[in-house]
Amino acid sequence: MKVDSRWRQATCSAWTRFVLCLLLSLGGLQAVQAEPLAADGLVRQEAAALFQAIDRYREQGPEALEAFYGEVQLRMDAFVDYDAIAQGVMGAHFAGATSEQRARFSRNFGEALGRKYAKALLAFKFEAYEVQPPRAQAVPSGERSAVVMTLSDDNKRSYTVVYDMVRPDGAAPWRVRNVIVDGVNFGRTYRNQFASAMESRGPGALDSVIDAWLGTDETEEDG
Repeated sequence: MKVDSRWRQATCSAWTRFVLCLLLSLGGLQAVQAEPLAADGLVRQEAAALFQAIDRYREQGPEALEAFYGEVQLRMDAFVDYDAIAQGVMGAHFAGATSEQRARFSRNFGEALGRKYAKALLAFKFEAYEVQPPRAQAVPSGERSAVVMTLSDDNKRSYTVVYDMVRPDGAAPWRVRNVIVDGVNFGRTYRNQFASAMESRGPGALDSVIDAWLGTDETEEDG
């Protein structure tokens, strides 16, 4: 039986697309299985992805705002160690909290931080950024690294961001434990904010402070 040449070309084209897709998917699997990125490489990857998300949002307009928030939140969920940060923020109140309260505050803290970070990304007109080689050191619980990123806005003002990053072992991905922006230590800022809320609300206020955290929009700067 004679096969029509157009059918043969279409079939070959479809097969070629299938093989290419298969190779790409295998390449993706290899990337997933590869060793985790170095701390500075991870910061560069996330910074590039976030700036691309900003560009997409500005092209699409206000109707894409919630989608932008969602994308930022997903990237932060994989990049930030909320549990460790939340423990530091709760300070002395962490020991007396139940496992449910700790988990709830970690979740609320992560959601509030993601929304706050997304708003900050849109508020500043960043023009360029540079990630410097990290300052890594071994610690008893694994490895720790400080990654410095310099940002410049459309007014040529520069901002220095220091990511305090850790990983429990060489096979684990790096996660952010704290951020310092132009000398403002955000871990300390949030810890002071939590302590102030507990003091103002009085004894037994842990649940109300945890639940109110999602409505927190402002932080006090404390270097």
